[in-house]
Amino acid sequence: MNMPFQHPPDARQRVPTAWDPVGTTCRSSAGFTLVEMLIATSIMAMLLVAIHAAFYSALGLRQKTIDSIEASLPVEEALQTMQRDLANIVSSTNGILFGPLQTTNPTNTLPGQTGPDFYISGGELDGMVPWGNVEKIDYLLTAPTNGRAGPGMDLVRAVTRNLLPVNPPSMPEEKHAILSGVQSLTFLYYDGTQWDPTWDTTQQTNLPLAIKVQILMAGRNVGGVASSPPLEVVVPLDTLLTTNPVTSTQL
Repeated sequence: MNMPFQHPPDARQRVPTAWDPVGTTCRSSAGFTLVEMLIATSIMAMLLVAIHAAFYSALGLRQKTIDSIEASLPVEEALQTMQRDLANIVSSTNGILFGPLQTTNPTNTLPGQTGPDFYISGGELDGMVPWGNVEKIDYLLTAPTNGRAGPGMDLVRAVTRNLLPVNPPSMPEEKHAILSGVQSLTFLYYDGTQWDPTWDTTQQTNLPLAIKVQILMAGRNVGGVASSPPLEVVVPLDTLLTTNPVTSTQL
């Protein structure tokens, strides 16, 4: 007896179950369960938190570095300015060409002046002036004038270019604040064996071998004791004041 032809069973045919008697539903093997989705979301959230923390720390470190550099720039510029002035210092014992380096009996002291008058040579040669500029430099500690609120005073550099008038003396043509928040400014002079707080070329033959500048910033002490050492720069001097013996002759 011939059997009627039957199609082979479809592999995709739904298998009836107790809750799906006709086999109309089927879970695909390529999907994700709710638990898997929650686990993936939790891992992603933890990764984002870690990345955010590292990025925020990097931004904070960058800002601290920028603030530190910006805070150190005025100090570096002030020290370089003072180093350049002291390296170009000139003096004379009789004060005819320019005044002496004198800390014991300074004359014509400016208000707030710290240290002696420094006579320096700019050494700026050009086609019109075949010699260097000689200027008188004074360093002053004055109260802040720019409305800055904070401890310390302003370190001011005063420049006097007209050195010819004697009475009355010339006043500085320029005054520039080169550093803020300064508590004290000290000059020391090296005589070859020790650092001296005073120097007078009218009594001593030569300039000191070196000059040391110490700047103590305000707000760096606790209970009257400095919590950090002062800023310091040492400048050696190569100029020596010597006089040649003079012999008198009669004609």
